[in-house]
Amino acid sequence: MAPDQAQYEAWIEKTRVTQRRLKMILLPTLIISIVLLSVSRIAGAVGIVSCVLFGVFGLWITSSHVTGWNVEIDRLSDPRGQTNRDGRLKRERD
Repeated sequence: MAPDQAQYEAWIEKTRVTQRRLKMILLPTLIISIVLLSVSRIAGAVGIVSCVLFGVFGLWITSSHVTGWNVEIDRLSDPRGQTNRDGRLKRERD
């Protein structure tokens, strides 16, 4: 059974919460890594690089999920009809 619009919107909201949590975790971790940089260059650099990588890839992946679900919502509300696997509109019979 294919998800409906309400299910997609619930997934989008849950993903937005995940993005906010990720930001709330990464900001203090980045600050700690910057302070750690003054104590140990290697440990601080590893911490900063880790924070940047987790931030970039985490937000990239979650944003792509939200974008895909918004496309599906648009597809569900498209009055012209359904699309096939390639994303092209299915042709109606004459």
